[in-house]
Amino acid sequence: MKGYSCPRCQNRHLYSVRRGKKRCKNCLYEWKPKLGGLGLTRRNWYKVLLWFLLGHSIKTICRQTGISHYSVEKAVMVTRKVMARDVPRVFSGTVEVDETYLGGQKKNKRKNQLRKEAESKRGFGTTKQPVFGILTRHGKVFAKLVDDTEAIDLLPIITRRVKVGSRICSDTWRAYTGLAAKGYVHRTVKHGEREYVRGKNHINGLEGFWGYLKRKLAAKGGVRRKYLPLFLGEYVWRYNYRNMDTEKQVKRILKKITDSSG
Repeated sequence: MKGYSCPRCQNRHLYSVRRGKKRCKNCLYEWKPKLGGLGLTRRNWYKVLLWFLLGHSIKTICRQTGISHYSVEKAVMVTRKVMARDVPRVFSGTVEVDETYLGGQKKNKRKNQLRKEAESKRGFGTTKQPVFGILTRHGKVFAKLVDDTEAIDLLPIITRRVKVGSRICSDTWRAYTGLAAKGYVHRTVKHGEREYVRGKNHINGLEGFWGYLKRKLAAKGGVRRKYLPLFLGEYVWRYNYRNMDTEKQVKRILKKITDSSG
């Protein structure tokens, strides 16, 4: 039965039996699946997802659906985890790579720049979180929190996520200097010299995503660092499926939740 497996033996060949229960054809164990691990019906899941994707707060979702705050909060957490996993596996064609920093009031600067400033102004820049991103010109993006923005941090991500032979556009940050040696067509723009476009070489798409991400996070009034990966996953997903109508978005996430439920 699609979307479910036996919690005892992991067998996916099941019977549907009374009162919404499933029975394993292998070990005959019976249980009632909980969609997303919660005791919400599919109809209630649909309601939560609809209001969530329309951008409403947990408090508003509770009021509109009549579902408890605890259940809505857990459902939103499950949804964000599903969104974070629903990203393109491999990028190809022309892609853009770039990094940014989240947190603080100052203009975003690379970590080595922040470290230099920290020497003259104690504590400044030490709490910023680096984020690395890849964007295909077809409009899909991938973003990941990283420990630092050196080649040792970024190149392994690029080689896993970008097909060899692809055209990669970046700025002149030193972490990207080894891309050509790894089989990519590497083109740069010199932001330090106020060069932002050279023919088809630019990272304007990714810069646009960074702006979108920061506006969304700022609207939350700040996000705790431990929850930042989930919010990052949410906004990557929203950006990637921004042209899909809400009904189809709900159905896509509901299917992902069903497939991940046991």
